Amino acid sequence: MNYSLRQIIGVILWWTEGTKSRKDKRWTNTWNYTVDLTNTNPDIIRLFLEFLRRDIGIDEPRLKLQLQIHEGDNQEDLEAYWARVTQIPFDRFTKTIVRPRGNKIGKSMGTCKIRYCDKETYMKIHFLLKKILELYDEVEL
Repeated sequence: MNYSLRQIIGVILWWTEGTKSRKDKRWTNTWNYTVDLTNTNPDIIRLFLEFLRRDIGIDEPRLKLQLQIHEGDNQEDLEAYWARVTQIPFDRFTKTIVRPRGNKIGKSMGTCKIRYCDKETYMKIHFLLKKILELYDEVEL
């Protein structure tokens, strides 16, 4: 099977920068299957969102965004910036986390976390990763 460059990059971004399934400590035998990716680079965030939207076929209204910024940063401007970058409306932003004052006030655009909670989507991406890695194993380097 042939995979597009966007699919390969999207899976690798999730594999390296994303959150994997984990046991929910609050409940016995319960797992969280979130598809999260956190980064400060808007190009990485854009590419991952394009992968989710075009290749995975997510249910757009379930897509969430959370920012982490520092005390002293302009929260309103940074939220507007990431809304433009991601095309995710403000009503799907979760509470912005404001960290103690850092040494780069105004020099960072914050850290953006894309979150999509759905086991079927998680398994789809996980399966795609396995298939791409199998192809890699077949290639003689």
